[in-house]
Amino acid sequence: MSVTSLLKAVKANTEGPEVSLRVIGSRETPARMSLQIQVTGTASVQIQGKIAREAPWVDVGAPHSTSALAFIDPVQFLRAVSTGMMGDSVVSVWAVWAW
Repeated sequence: MSVTSLLKAVKANTEGPEVSLRVIGSRETPARMSLQIQVTGTASVQIQGKIAREAPWVDVGAPHSTSALAFIDPVQFLRAVSTGMMGDSVVSVWAVWAW
């Protein structure tokens, strides 16, 4: 599935109290990584990472209920899991890295 299709669908996927998931990493591990977390409305965002495809997902830092800028050590796989979404809530997470 293309990134464009995923981004177009994300608002519909994040409405309501259910859990939404969005992959925000890449296959190549960066040297340093910063994350921009934008929360509009009510939601909790947990950043998770793992070092190999077969490894379990592990929480990276504390959950965020407000917008934040977070700096983390790089991991091979990275995702954001949002919970507690209310009707008009929107969550966006962007990963930025420098080589």
